[in-house]
Amino acid sequence: MIEQKIMTLQELSEFLMLTDRRIQQLKDANVIVKIDRGQYDFVQSTQGYINFLRERAFGGVANTDQHGEKTRLITAQANIAEMNDAELRGDLVRVDEIRRSIFTAARGVRNSLQTVADRLAQPLAGEDDHHEIHAMIENEINQILHEMESEFNNLVSEPVDDEPETNTTS
Repeated sequence: MIEQKIMTLQELSEFLMLTDRRIQQLKDANVIVKIDRGQYDFVQSTQGYINFLRERAFGGVANTDQHGEKTRLITAQANIAEMNDAELRGDLVRVDEIRRSIFTAARGVRNSLQTVADRLAQPLAGEDDHHEIHAMIENEINQILHEMESEFNNLVSEPVDDEPETNTTS
């Protein structure tokens, strides 16, 4: 245990860099420990003053671990509020909604691509002109791309201006 050291009011004031009046106020608040007239317990008074400053600095939370947790909680709550606000404004979308939308769009593209052969087999069977065959295939692909673009535009608020590129050379 630390040996009790006694200081005068003047010595404690100088050490803590406080006025005599402030030392007396802190004594009245049970922060500083007075032993006798003009005599103060140095260790207990110093520790009391340090705890007083900690509580003041950390908003009444003396334990710095608790302060860190409190700060993290407040930060997390602020982040959640900002995300909710962004979601309500439409600036933020939930990941599960995006995944579901992308899956639905991809499934539609896959289904369209799988039926291209069925849709084109009959019309292409009697066709001899390779330019006409090319145009039919290109039209079918452009139709699928247009459907994809429509699906995508339904997912976003602003339409996409890019037209699908077509290669007309054979």
